[in-house]
Amino acid sequence: MTADEDERRRAFETLYRITLPSIRSYARRRAPDDLAEDVVAQTYLTAWRRCDDAVAGGLPWLYRTARFTLANHQRTERRQLRVTQRVADTSEVVEPDGTAAADDRSLVLAAIEQLSEDEREILLLVYWEHLSVKAVAVVLDCRPGTAAVRLHRARRKLRDALSDPPGSERSTLPHIRTHTAEVPS
Repeated sequence: MTADEDERRRAFETLYRITLPSIRSYARRRAPDDLAEDVVAQTYLTAWRRCDDAVAGGLPWLYRTARFTLANHQRTERRQLRVTQRVADTSEVVEPDGTAAADDRSLVLAAIEQLSEDEREILLLVYWEHLSVKAVAVVLDCRPGTAAVRLHRARRKLRDALSDPPGSERSTLPHIRTHTAEVPS
């Protein structure tokens, strides 16, 4: 093994050791355990193949890679579901339960479901993954200013959805504390 290969291996091992808990948590919050472990494995396989980029990009690069990997899995699952539905020749549409949410958590979850996938993702990256706007920009492959605007819009839509949840008469809702994210200059 050459000195460069040995240095590359050590850099990857350090990156893996430091970031594995975060990437594993990210995947587990978004997928069942078996799929989450596949996402983690594929993320680090990609990181090994692109070691220089992964080491330079650090955790935001890995989050972005995990996000793409998970999106690929989800697209595959949706395609398989459509094929299964066509084969079974079912035209049933499962309607969500229209009953009013009984507790604050249900209200928040219902409000989050009203958001687009991109809006949910940016909020989850900031609040669950505790990423800065600059790091979110790396994950989403956009400029920090663009990420800040997207975060602002997602927060506003979540507040609007919470202030007037479906099936209720402007009920009292929990106060949602907004995360103050740094916007780089």
